[in-house]
Amino acid sequence: MSFLERFRPATDTTNPVSAADLARAARLLAVRSRREATGLFAGNYVSAFRGSGLEFEESRPYMPGDDISMLDRNATARTGDLFVKRFRQERNQTLIFALDGSASMHFGTTGTTKISTAVQALALLTSSAGRAGDRTGLICFGASGLIIVPAGRGRSHAMRVIRAAVTAAETPAGATRLAPMFRTLRSGERQRAIVIVLSDFRDPVLLPSGTRPARLRGELAELAHRHDVIAAVLTDPVEEELPRVGPLRVGAPDGRGAIHVINTHSESIRRRYRAEAEAWRRRVDREVRGSGAEILRLRTDYDPLQALGRFFRERAARRATA
Repeated sequence: MSFLERFRPATDTTNPVSAADLARAARLLAVRSRREATGLFAGNYVSAFRGSGLEFEESRPYMPGDDISMLDRNATARTGDLFVKRFRQERNQTLIFALDGSASMHFGTTGTTKISTAVQALALLTSSAGRAGDRTGLICFGASGLIIVPAGRGRSHAMRVIRAAVTAAETPAGATRLAPMFRTLRSGERQRAIVIVLSDFRDPVLLPSGTRPARLRGELAELAHRHDVIAAVLTDPVEEELPRVGPLRVGAPDGRGAIHVINTHSESIRRRYRAEAEAWRRRVDREVRGSGAEILRLRTDYDPLQALGRFFRERAARRATA
């Protein structure tokens, strides 16, 4: 079941998806995301994505235990009583979502696809960013070419971002091509931003199969040199563990190349599949972490709300320790 089918009315599914259907799906997702974003991780989001600085809020009378270095000398001299300065965090963050709209993102065996899970996570982050006063933007490379929504703030802008993501989720096509998005981000986003790459990272150019050298680390490192980069890696359980279902036809997600039939009852085949899946996972981890980016793992069988909440807590704890 596609993402849109979970949110649109139960009508004739043979009809093509209309702009009205897409708009309604985006509205329903936005409403649900705003509701969920106020609960589990509303505060965790602010802690995980701190503002770029502090701004003065007020002076107040000194209380035992206050930091002496925060004394307001002017107010103290003027009144004769001790006063301390109080600051608040300046919220001037920009979140840019780089959404992979390729055919491999349309895969899913749990009732939802990888791109549907990515769009749900994107909507939750957009809603949390809106509550914190942060700006959001989107870049997506898919069936319609390169889609760009410049960064902005406000509820109407958040709807624009979510609507563009929903549209991309309905028409995934082609091979994974992350390099064009990275180049556009490097040339177009001058100010430091939080860049969240939502992809399964099955890019045959940046992460080729076999022993051919990978270029993902270098591409991400160039992006991480200017921005705070988070690689949200999308996976489906079947990509990690082959189900025991007998003969299974497999092929490239974009429909190109040969179709193969494998016997999933064979324990040796299933063991080899697990080993190669784990090797792929470790390879992605090495490339991402070696670039200086962080990893957020999202699975089609796990609620993105829970995954994001855990990621926020862990990121906030790391920042506090540092």
